[in-house]
Amino acid sequence: MTGPGSGPQGIYNQLNTTAPQAPPPGSGLIPGAAAAPPPPGPPPNYGELGAGQAKADFAAASGNSGWEFDPEAMDGVIKSLEDSLENDFSRAQDHAAWLTLIQPPGQEVGSEGYAAAANKSGAAYQAFLQSARDYTLAYLETLKKIRTAYQEQDQAALDALRQIGKTA
Repeated sequence: MTGPGSGPQGIYNQLNTTAPQAPPPGSGLIPGAAAAPPPPGPPPNYGELGAGQAKADFAAASGNSGWEFDPEAMDGVIKSLEDSLENDFSRAQDHAAWLTLIQPPGQEVGSEGYAAAANKSGAAYQAFLQSARDYTLAYLETLKKIRTAYQEQDQAALDALRQIGKTA
C-alpha cells in the first residue's frame, strides 16, 4: 500500500505531529460537526430602505454638474409608481390570498403535509409582496417630497436630500 501516511515517512509524520485537539469541555461542540448558523436577525424595514434608496438616487443624480430638475419626467416616474401600486401590486396581493387557502385533497399525512407546505409558501409570498409594496410606496413618497421641494424652491430640503450617502 502506498500513498500519504504510509511507509516509514508516514509513521514518522504520525508520531511527530500534534494530535487534533478536542473542543473544551462544556463547549457544546461535537468534534466533526458543523456549527449551527446564527439565528436570523430582525427583518429589514423596507419602508426605510425605499426612502433611503430614493434619496441616494436623487443625491447621485443631482450631484452631477449640468443636471437639471425635469418636473415632467419626475411626474412620469411618480405616475408609473402609483399605477404599479394601484394595479400590479393590488392584483398580485389579491391572487396571493388564494395561496394560503389550499385544502388538502385527502385526509392523510401526505395531502395534509402538502397543503401545509403550500400554505406556508403562500404566506411567504404575501410577506414578500407586502415588503415590496412598502419599499415602493416609501420610494414614491420620497420622490413626491423631492418634487415638492423643487416646486417650492425649498433649498434647505434639497440640500438635506443631497447629503444622503455623503460622509461627514
